[in-house]
Amino acid sequence: MTWQDAQSYCRERHSDLATISNSRDNNIALKSKTNSAENNVWIGLNNNNTQGAWRWSEPEDSSNASFYNWNKDEPNGNSDCVEMREDGRWNDKKCTTKLPFICHGMGYRNYHYIDKKMTWQDAQSYCRERHYDLATISNMRDNNIAFKSQTNSAENDVWIGLNKNQGAWRWSDSSNASFYNWKEREPSGDGNCVQMKWEDGRWNDVYCHYKQPFICHEPTIYHYIDDKVTWQDAQSYCRKHHYDLATISNMRDNNIAFKSQTNSAENDVWIGLNKNQGAWRWSDSSIASFYNWNKDELNGDGKSLHNDCVEMTKDGSWNSMNCNYEQPFVCLRSL
Repeated sequence: MTWQDAQSYCRERHSDLATISNSRDNNIALKSKTNSAENNVWIGLNNNNTQGAWRWSEPEDSSNASFYNWNKDEPNGNSDCVEMREDGRWNDKKCTTKLPFICHGMGYRNYHYIDKKMTWQDAQSYCRERHYDLATISNMRDNNIAFKSQTNSAENDVWIGLNKNQGAWRWSDSSNASFYNWKEREPSGDGNCVQMKWEDGRWNDVYCHYKQPFICHEPTIYHYIDDKVTWQDAQSYCRKHHYDLATISNMRDNNIAFKSQTNSAENDVWIGLNKNQGAWRWSDSSIASFYNWNKDELNGDGKSLHNDCVEMTKDGSWNSMNCNYEQPFVCLRSL
């Protein structure tokens, strides 16, 4: 289809043409097409009607793209739409060209509106006990999904996970905020916690002791598999049924992956980290930059560890392990 026809198709049946925010998204999108014919595919990036700025297809997100994976010497300025090549690199292309395309679903988080009036701290505790945490919102798409989760409720503002911690705006899971959707003239300094306004989804800082409904989230990026297999067999299973063995890029990801298997029997689980040509890499071949080694392992960077595969233990820390050992595992879901 042309780019515009692909956009219409995705909006009718899914959410939109693919938005790619980082290298992991790009790898997942690339893998989604590797079993197809060897064609380049449309993604959602374009500069139609944007005065030369590259933006994603999603109409709610008016910000310019911040991640790019251009092929060498691209974009060459001759076209307004973007294709992904067979190697995952991007190229600007005439929008009237007919190509296959990639749609995306509704993102990695499920949002749950809780119609109970609580303080911010009590809402945080409730979400952590029953879901994962108070809502983290990373982009306009997340904001719209969270907003829609509560629009059929009574006309109440709702808590989200953003709060001021040591002078900086951070999410409930301690990650730094990089996206904001403040209401005009906000934040005003009235409080250290943040509510989403019921009428338009914008944000306002207020005192944390106010009692109001709230939004929890449950990440769906990881999937626990309760079959005991070797690391290689776990990798094959994940690639066949999901995307790959779990990649863990930061402590938040680690907590999510850990929570995906805490209700299971008390087993350690395979994750995607393995030693490849002397370096610790993830199953998707990306080089590791975050580690959560168990305190009993020798070096924090894992250089002295003798086994080539890695398990997550019952407390969420990591051990190196013989790859032929059989245990459950955690997959990374596809888009």
